[in-house]
Amino acid sequence: MKPLLVGLAIIVLYTMFLVFQADNNLYLLKVNEVKATADDCSEAASLYYDTDVYQSGKKIFNQSKGNAVIKYLIEKNLKVDGNLDPLENTYWQNTLDYYVAYIDDSGYITRYHKSNLTQKEPFAYGTLYVDSIADYNKVVAEPMVIVTIDAGQGRFRLELPGNQHIQAIRSSAYEYLDR
Repeated sequence: MKPLLVGLAIIVLYTMFLVFQADNNLYLLKVNEVKATADDCSEAASLYYDTDVYQSGKKIFNQSKGNAVIKYLIEKNLKVDGNLDPLENTYWQNTLDYYVAYIDDSGYITRYHKSNLTQKEPFAYGTLYVDSIADYNKVVAEPMVIVTIDAGQGRFRLELPGNQHIQAIRSSAYEYLDR
């Protein structure tokens, strides 16, 4: 009887290990998708700028078009609906959230939560940008667009201590060097 109980215990532990490993691998893959989406969003939003001002040597982003393309890319790449709720049979289980910061030659850092303006503050090149959501710090030397995506919690089949507090938050900045 003792070998049977020990054998069953080993099978249960091995099964738990395999399930955890499969969940962890899938989570890492999906977090990389969030990072790639943040990269795409910051790059795409930085393509929309005021061409008239650019002719005079200044880079000022068109924030309304940038915000529209960011929302579109998040919806398509991360498979969420217009309210950023996950579609059926997708990985993420929470409503996605994102933050955008435009830093350009206007002399302001303009911050958005989704498409809503939250803050507009003056800055000078050479100052430190601090993103409190993703613990992202960067010295501002050139115009840039910073996108931070909070995808929420992943789908873990086992409730292990600590894994219910894991948030998938990724940030990306795209800057123009040597304008």
